Amino acid sequence: MVALSETKKIAGIVLAGGNSRRFGEDKALYKETADSPTWVEQTADKMRPLVNHLFIVTNQRLFPSIQALFHNDTTTVLTDQEPFLDKGPLGGIHAVMNTSNYEHYLLSPTDTPHITTTIFAALIHQGNAYAATATAQHYLTACIPPCKSEIEAMLRVDNLRIRQLLQTLGTQKYLFPSESPFQNRNYK
Repeated sequence: MVALSETKKIAGIVLAGGNSRRFGEDKALYKETADSPTWVEQTADKMRPLVNHLFIVTNQRLFPSIQALFHNDTTTVLTDQEPFLDKGPLGGIHAVMNTSNYEHYLLSPTDTPHITTTIFAALIHQGNAYAATATAQHYLTACIPPCKSEIEAMLRVDNLRIRQLLQTLGTQKYLFPSESPFQNRNYK
């Protein structure tokens, strides 16, 4: 599908550690219907064809439930690692980069259930890009190079802004025509 995916050099990171306070239940484990897959499974399934390995990053509380969903050699479920616990998406991305070495990392939050494999493929093709539309920047939907040291420097001073990381990396915005695939679901 995408030439880069054939080089065995791309890892996917599904960010599934949020507290989902406004949503009322854990978004990562949410199902639209009783027999549908959870949102974390849906996001993973959309990334899987494009990446060589998939990482699901979550918090300690959700770890057992999310780990129970994934039983294959191409998916690893992780939690934040000391000393960067509960540091949001940057803490999760750091946990993955601290345990792996890929040429690119494809990022996605778990609460954009309408995201598509085609969007992920376009970001991979760009190599160092984040998704944007005419009305919003979607910093957590991105393909970035390894940046463990840059993230560590930010986390040490409690700078948790993904936008700052992307600026440091020179990540370019890639415009998509429709906002609907990126809509973050904060309410049912």
